[in-house]
Amino acid sequence: MTSRHQIPQWTWYNGKFLFQFNEQLEKNPEKTIKQFFDEFLVSQSLDKLNVYHTKNQGTVILLLYGLLVIPKELWEETSTNFLFQTKGKFKIIVGDNNLDTLGFLRKLRNSIAHANFEIDTDIDTNSVICTFWNTSHGKKNFEVEICYSDLGEFMSEVGKYYINEVQNSNTGTSE
Repeated sequence: MTSRHQIPQWTWYNGKFLFQFNEQLEKNPEKTIKQFFDEFLVSQSLDKLNVYHTKNQGTVILLLYGLLVIPKELWEETSTNFLFQTKGKFKIIVGDNNLDTLGFLRKLRNSIAHANFEIDTDIDTNSVICTFWNTSHGKKNFEVEICYSDLGEFMSEVGKYYINEVQNSNTGTSE
């Protein structure tokens, strides 16, 4: 089973984990996170498999979807063009290397929205590589690769942009 096919499974476990964690905080706030996590693994029959971690493909795709796909109009309304520090971490395979921030985010957003991505392990480097592509009229016009850890940096950058810039501009405050 490829990593991509495991995304619904990890998304399900992530949701269960978060909902059960919230319930546990209300019912038994003195329980440690480690105790809760161990009990969760046993309750889901994941304890012997040593496979569940909260930093998984399901979490990554949920974050990307929530940060790029859902707020599409917000990106376009504000003509988003923030200084994009992590763009250089993406290896451009197909497309224009000089896309502005909005153009790049639009292509990446389309990749995620249309499930045009792969999450694979590079055996030579023992790293996880994420590939995203966009097509127009049946032809690829955008394809990028990024390693998993760099994708985490990218998501942090976008998340911070939302919190510090977009949210503050919508509420009339700034930092």
